[in-house]
Amino acid sequence: MGLVTRILVLWLLAERPLHGYRIRTILAAPAFAQWFRIEDASIYSMLRSLVRQGLAQSEGEERAGKRPSRTVYRITRAGRRELRTCLETAWREPQRVSDPVNAALAAVDELEAKEIRDLLRQRLDALEERHATLQRLWPSAPSSLLARREEMLLQAEINWIRGELKSQPG
Repeated sequence: MGLVTRILVLWLLAERPLHGYRIRTILAAPAFAQWFRIEDASIYSMLRSLVRQGLAQSEGEERAGKRPSRTVYRITRAGRRELRTCLETAWREPQRVSDPVNAALAAVDELEAKEIRDLLRQRLDALEERHATLQRLWPSAPSSLLARREEMLLQAEINWIRGELKSQPG
């Protein structure tokens, strides 16, 4: 399981005891969903893993109305130390992200030059749309550092695509 999921689940548990569905709801909210793609199954798998490792523990069950009962988890002291270690790792060690566009760039010879230009334009449109969406959501971003970094990364790719489109014939 990924470092991102581990950090987010530990961080949310450090804030207060939560059940898996509540963690899922928080991460699905626009303030998080635009920044992080976490599968529901990953959350529950991470919770089981954290419990097995002694980094979280069950605090009991909660039931609201006719809904099924839900196990509430809280972070342990070891979990707080692990969260700190994960945060330090994330800051110190740049991760290689498996972006599908990198695979497409490696296999660029499989497409015609005109197709590549069209796809670059489509990607540019999608990135500009994402940029506009994120600008609307920035006030609710988990941190201003995150928002500024995302803006710089988006702008860098937008500039790269514009440069590629200018340099290609047609």
